[in-house]
Order: sequence, then structure tokens, then C-alpha cells
Amino acid sequence: MGRTPYWVLEEMMMSRSYEDATVERRSRLSGAAQAQQAVFERVYSIAGQVTALRERRGLTQGDLAERTGINQGDISRIERGSANPTERTLARIGDALGAELRFVERSPS
Repeated sequence: MGRTPYWVLEEMMMSRSYEDATVERRSRLSGAAQAQQAVFERVYSIAGQVTALRERRGLTQGDLAERTGINQGDISRIERGSANPTERTLARIGDALGAELRFVERSPS
């Protein structure tokens, strides 16, 4: 039997979701590490939502900075998940993007 072509392997790997790829690793994490992982995932979820909304509106980071009065570098850090924006900052971004902040109940884990 021949070797599987790399593009087939790549497609097989790409079809796995993040959840599928990390479920076994997560099961080995301590309680504290699981809590940190949850915070990490929420931060990146917010970052991804801000980026997606901005791009959907056809705005650059500079445009968003101008609309919110938030420095473009800070917008970039928020979108990369390396900033810890306040609720007020997120509300300003939400207003500029025509979005609102919500608390949504998590599904049981």
C-alpha cells in the first residue's frame, strides 16, 4: 500500500473541530487549569466576534478606532485577545459596530 498524499492528510486534520482536537487534553487538566482554559476561550471568543463584526461592516481597525475614540493599537490588542477590555470599552465597540453586549447562559459542561 502506498503512502497517503499530504493533501488528504491535511484535509482529514482540517475536518476536526477545535473541540474534537482538544477534548482528550482537557480531560487531563487540573481544575485550576480548566478554569484558566475557560477564561482563555471566552477572551478569544470575544476577540473573534469583534473582528468578525468589524470586517462584516467593512471597517478597518483605524475606522473602528475613529468611531470609538479607542486607540487603534488597543483595538488590535483586543482583536488578538491580548488585552483585557473593560465592559465600558466593549460597549463603545459594540455601539460603533451596531452590536450589544449580552450575558448568555452557558450550556452545562
